[in-house]
Amino acid sequence: MAELAKLGHIAFETPDLEESLWFFRDLMGMKVVERDDDTAYLCALRDYEHHTMSLTEGERGAVDHIGFRAKNPESVEEYYDRFEELGRDVWWTEDGHEAGIGDSIMFESESGHRFEIYYEMEKPDIDGEQRSNIPMRRYSPEYANRVYPQRIDHTHVQDGNPEATSRLFEEEFGMGLNEVFKSEDGTTWGWWHATTPLPHDIAVHRLEEDATEFHHIAYHLDHLQDLWDAADILSENNVEIDGGPGKHAITNANYLYVNDPASGIRLELFAGPGYLNFEPDWETVVWQEDIGSESDHQWFGTQYSLGGIPYTDR
Repeated sequence: MAELAKLGHIAFETPDLEESLWFFRDLMGMKVVERDDDTAYLCALRDYEHHTMSLTEGERGAVDHIGFRAKNPESVEEYYDRFEELGRDVWWTEDGHEAGIGDSIMFESESGHRFEIYYEMEKPDIDGEQRSNIPMRRYSPEYANRVYPQRIDHTHVQDGNPEATSRLFEEEFGMGLNEVFKSEDGTTWGWWHATTPLPHDIAVHRLEEDATEFHHIAYHLDHLQDLWDAADILSENNVEIDGGPGKHAITNANYLYVNDPASGIRLELFAGPGYLNFEPDWETVVWQEDIGSESDHQWFGTQYSLGGIPYTDR
């Protein structure tokens, strides 16, 4: 049976690559692994793959695709056959189409979210001086800034047909459904899916209008103090915080949201991790009016905005 291992990377476009690099690299502490013409490939300090984010110069801030790594090469082929059988628009990409990634498949969901599934991925080629002496780490803490992003954690999308997107994750990808949020009338507004023990690898939120948007990419921090250091750095550089620091009720983790000034890409810094789910018989947690409304359900802290960025045109 085809299986996913984890969320791998997200490919973005930005109208000003240098300004976006100033934000993600210089302020937020991401590492540039490789630069190829108008594309930069970045990772966090303990990401094991070549990159978990790419930034390509384009006309506007947008997301090209969300990449998941399969558990084995056979799963990639099985997913291709399955989606072709279902009549989805699915296609192969060749080795080298994206730095560090081998052959992969790309497809779009019913709502227009674009996904990539791959297995082969290079590891970061880290300069000897920056490499950690601890084998399971990548970069040495000496070359980190105060924000100290550790690894990619999760992502969040929004659309007007969220039930179909949630079914894709649950039925075709075999993800668990850890938590949901329902309004007073019983309408589900949010789904938190995971293929790893994390509270979620990808979340879906309902939009009232018929639209498809990308909401945010999240990186994990070890300590709550790291959020306050990030807020301090953002304030020093006159970058407005979009939400937090605060604590989510759903996922039970601490957060801070901020938008890249150049592209509008929303970054969440996620400290916790809240909880880890190792249970084979987990019962989906249902949240309702006890933690707020459809658009604001936090334990405490200011709410982030719901607006997102579009997908690139093909």
